[in-house]
This record gives sequence, C-alpha cells and structure tokens, in this order.
Amino acid sequence: MTTWNLNKMERHLMICNGATCMGAGAEEVTQQIRDEILTHKLDDVIHTSRTRCNGRCKDKCVVIDYPKGTWYSVQQEQTARSIVHNDVAREAIIYEMLNGERMRQQGRIKGIEKYRKKRGKKKAAVLFVGHGSRLEAGNEEVRTFIKQMKPAIDANLLVETCFLEFANPNIEDGIQACIEQGATEIHVIPIILLHAGHSKLHIPAEIEEAKAQFPEIRFTYGQTIGIHQAIIDILKARLQEIQFDVSIPHKDTVILLIGRGSSDEDAKLDFYKIASILQSQLTVSTVECAFMGVTTPTVEQGIQTCIAHGAKQVIMLPYFLFTGILMERMALMAQQFSDINPSISIELASYFGYHPNLQTVLLERLQQAIDGTSTGMQDLANFREYVKENDYVHHH
Repeated sequence: MTTWNLNKMERHLMICNGATCMGAGAEEVTQQIRDEILTHKLDDVIHTSRTRCNGRCKDKCVVIDYPKGTWYSVQQEQTARSIVHNDVAREAIIYEMLNGERMRQQGRIKGIEKYRKKRGKKKAAVLFVGHGSRLEAGNEEVRTFIKQMKPAIDANLLVETCFLEFANPNIEDGIQACIEQGATEIHVIPIILLHAGHSKLHIPAEIEEAKAQFPEIRFTYGQTIGIHQAIIDILKARLQEIQFDVSIPHKDTVILLIGRGSSDEDAKLDFYKIASILQSQLTVSTVECAFMGVTTPTVEQGIQTCIAHGAKQVIMLPYFLFTGILMERMALMAQQFSDINPSISIELASYFGYHPNLQTVLLERLQQAIDGTSTGMQDLANFREYVKENDYVHHH
C-alpha cells in the first residue's frame, strides 16, 4: 500500500464513492479533481481520498474540503475543478464554516438533520426493491405494480420503491427517502424471483451500509419470491391466455420454461424444482428449462431439446416478473425459431406482470419481515459472515 508524504499537505479533499454518488458520476468527479491538481502542480498541498457514503445522497456527488469544513455538491465538471481553486459557485455549497460555526446554505435538503428531528415519532416503512431494467417500460411496470398494491398494505406504513441497478431511485436513495419521511423502521422487500447473488450479497450489502450510517434505524429484510404455488398458478394462467387448456393432456407439447440465468447453483436448482412442480400439474410431453444468459442450456439449446422430444408444439414460457430488454429479445427469438422450424408451432406466453398472485406473495413476504419469520434476516447474518471470510467490497 502506498504511504503518502503528507508533510506539506494543506487541504484534504474527501470524494464520496458510495453507490449513489458512483451512479451519478463520482468516478468522473474524482478524475476531474485529480487532473486539476496535477495540471496546476498542487500534489504536495492538496491530497484526495475516496470515501464511502458521506451521508448526503440527495446532493450527489459530495466532496468535503478539510480542514475548511466545506461540503460541496458536485454536479458539473466546472464545480469539480473550481474546488481545487476555492472558487466554487454558492449554489454548489451544502455546508461551510463561517466564524467558526457551520452554516447551511438556504434551500438545501436537511437530510440526516431532518431524520434526527423526527426520530422521536416512530414510523415504519416498506421499501420494495425491484431489479431494474435498461428498458424504462419495465421500471414503470414495477412502479405501477406497487401503486396497485398499496391499498392492500397497512395504511400506517410508508411505501417506497427503488431499484438494484439500471434505474432510479437506487437502494441508497430509497432508504434515504424513507428516513426523510420520518421512518425509524424499514422493511426491505426484494421483488426478485430466485435466491441468488442479488439477494444474498448485493441487497444485504446496501442494508449493512445503511445500518452503519443510521444506527438508530431498525432494518428488516424480506425473502425473495422463491418457490411458491401462487407463482406456479401464474405460469398456468399465462398458458391459458394463449388457449392452452391446463386440464387436458397435451402429449405433443413441450413447455420451455425460460429464466434470466444465474451462476448461483441454489438459484438454478430452485428453477429446476419449479419446472418439476409445473410439469407435475400439467399433462405435457415434458417441461424443459433454458436461460437467457450466464448459464446453460441457452434458449436455442432448449428449443433443440424440445424438437428432439418430437414436439409438435413448443410453448416458450417466460419466468420473468416484468418486461425488459430480455423479453424483447425473447420475442425476436420466438419469431426466428418459428421461421427456422415451420412444421412446429412455437408460441411465446406472457411474463408475470400485474397478476394478483404476485401481490399475494409479496404481501406474504412483507408480513414475514414484519413479524420476524422471514429468512431474509438469516441472509443478513450470512452476509456478515461472508464478509469476514472473503473481504467482500461492495461496488454493485
């Protein structure tokens, strides 16, 4: 590890590299500041450090100038470079020291101070965490789904929605939103199908970071959707929508159950269990599994297996919650497979979407988190042990 000679140092710039700031361009801000220091040969007098969350997520990206005690919100390159020269526009200053006292700029977000004022009034919140999609329509479906579910949730609970990746608000912002509304207890509920890296590592990492930042807030963690008969019923409902009668035999039909794909062996095993349960409740030639990425068999390999079974009809059945890039890709695949195999009927069923059974499962997961029976709390404990053994650094 490099040991810097700090004998000539006059200023220390601490640049937030927490998840929210990183998502808003903190790496670019870091490089802009360091480039400005290098260009003006100020390396000896100005030192920079990347920090974890500085606790001002709404002001991303946050830079603290020590020993001046000034906090900056850096949203433009000009601001980043101006910090080096102590020439920052007033509107970019969050806090500054005047006559030995900390002064907050008017109109700025109160953030953690707001939380401390409200902490005496106990309030609970539920934070639903969607995966997030590069296709905004998928993210909007998640938001709409939660709005539709709100009437079934205890009216005393604050309800917020956030995303793991690809969309805003992210988990840090979601937690911050709950706290700013006075929440002293937050139930984090993943809208995720299978128990894999996202639910085992990435979401717990966000929760653990938040617990360290807000030690007076109580966090609970819900379990993923997992294996549930209500989900099997959604799959059967989607089959019925394409005129597939689930009550009669279809000996020439093969169902190709298609998942996103994961390198986690537990998730893959659960997926095969779901396929087995579905097959036990239908009379078809077989239910095959395929994945859109990460693992095998691929969808193309799955189609070839269906054909090898002698199928006259193949139904591509998505094991997906909402729309997204992968659903669009799957529709294109279905058309291509049909063109290549004109003698075989290849149909694509719909994803889960707004099916009421999905509400049923998520409400159950929320209640488990509230009453302390959720396996999610064990996930948090497992994550802490994993960190001890693997020196895990969260950068999702």
